[in-house]
Amino acid sequence: MRLFIRRIMHKLGYDIVKYNPSYITGRIDTEDLTKEFKWLKDFGFKTILDVGANEGQFADKMVTLFPNTFIYAFEPIPETFDLLCRNFKNSKYFKGINVALGDTEGEISFNKNEYSPSSSLLDMSQNHLNSFEYAAKTNPIKVKIEKLDHLMKDEPFQLPLLVKLDVQGFEDKVIRGGTSVIQKADLILCEVSFSELYKGQPLFSEIYDMFRELGFNYAGNIEQLRSPETNLILQADAVFIKSK
Repeated sequence: MRLFIRRIMHKLGYDIVKYNPSYITGRIDTEDLTKEFKWLKDFGFKTILDVGANEGQFADKMVTLFPNTFIYAFEPIPETFDLLCRNFKNSKYFKGINVALGDTEGEISFNKNEYSPSSSLLDMSQNHLNSFEYAAKTNPIKVKIEKLDHLMKDEPFQLPLLVKLDVQGFEDKVIRGGTSVIQKADLILCEVSFSELYKGQPLFSEIYDMFRELGFNYAGNIEQLRSPETNLILQADAVFIKSK
């Protein structure tokens, strides 16, 4: 029923989005968030790398959990990056960087999607188009791409380190271009896919193997995305913790 209603709304030029009273309004239920992520708060992170920051949804939660922790936020879409920086303009513990991350450097074509969180350096698969028609239209733009290791080599970031990756199928490229930095992390939060949503993307097993080789253990998922058509699990936010 929700998908049917959403299709009608799209034809009328509208969309239905989940109400989020966090970074836009400045109201987060701190008690609930702290309770849900107590296990994460116990790490006491001094630095957080938010790769694929979008408008700052994840960073906003981290500011609540770690108010004195420095956040580096990477976002390639210029308009989205501007909004991200405006959302954190009053924070002295925030640095936005307007680039895509990967295993190459220079300029690259980027698929800017009408639903910005679905934007990717990869082309969408038919599976994605069938499952999420509200995110079907893309517009190619040129963005700057850098390696994480190169960008962070002169940054005096402190440990413990949390790295969050949400790059719509480009995770393996980000990892290869940021191996030295990623190996310093205590914990990785990485979006992983179980079904191809972007052409040529790595699936969970490949990402799992890459993190295992870097010394991380898989520790479960905190969120999952299901197909609106079949309820099949398509993606999850996976937790990888550095081996002791």
